[in-house]
Amino acid sequence: MDDGKTREIVAPSSGVHVTLPKYYSPGSMGLLDPDTSDGRVIFFLPWLGNAIAGTTDKQAPVSADPIPQEEEIQVRPHTPAALTEQWILDEVRNYLSPDIQVRRGDVLSAWSGLRPLVMNPKAKNTESLVRNHLIDISPDGLLTIAGGKWTTYRAMAAETIDAAVKAYDLEPKRACVTEHLKLFGSHAWRKNLFVQLIQQYGLETEVAKHLTDTCVLRS
Repeated sequence: MDDGKTREIVAPSSGVHVTLPKYYSPGSMGLLDPDTSDGRVIFFLPWLGNAIAGTTDKQAPVSADPIPQEEEIQVRPHTPAALTEQWILDEVRNYLSPDIQVRRGDVLSAWSGLRPLVMNPKAKNTESLVRNHLIDISPDGLLTIAGGKWTTYRAMAAETIDAAVKAYDLEPKRACVTEHLKLFGSHAWRKNLFVQLIQQYGLETEVAKHLTDTCVLRS
C-alpha cells in the first residue's frame, strides 16, 4: 500500500523436525553443523528424554497445518535427484558410527513448520534470502519488520520500537520492558505447581512436571 511496485520480500519455507530415541544425542550435549552435503544446517539436540533432529529447508505454500513430507524424512539412495534435497535420516548417518543403522522405524514423531525467510529490498542480490528478521524503512517512512521466528519475538519487538524511536524522533517515557513481561498463563506459576496438578487432577508425576517446566521455558 506504500509503494505498489514493491516486490514481495517474504518467502515461506518448510522446516521439518523428527524425534528420535535418546541414544541419537547425549543428554548433555547438542550438535549443529552448517556444512551438510547440500550446505544446509542440521542439528541434534536432547529434548524431553529423547532427541530431535532437523531441519529441512524447502519452498512451501502457506497452510494452517503444514505436514512433514515423507521425502524429507526418509533415507534415500544417493541419486542425482536425491542430492537436491536434504534427507534428515540420510544426513544423520554421517555423524554416527558406521555400525549403527539409521532406521525409519526409529522416528518417534515428525512435525513441520513454516519459517518466513526474508529478502532485503535494498540488497543488490535480490535472490538472497536470510533466516533472521529484517527491519526496513521505506523512503516514505513506512517501517516494516519481516522474517524472524517465535523464539526471537521479544528481540524483534524491541528492535522495531528502537528503530521507530530513531526514525521518527520519538521520545519514549521508559526503557523496553518486554524481557520482564510474562506470557499469558504463566503468572500463577510456582515451583511446587506440579504437586497441585498431581493432587487436583490425578496426573502422573512425569506429566505434571513436564507441563509446569514447559510453562517456565515458554515464559
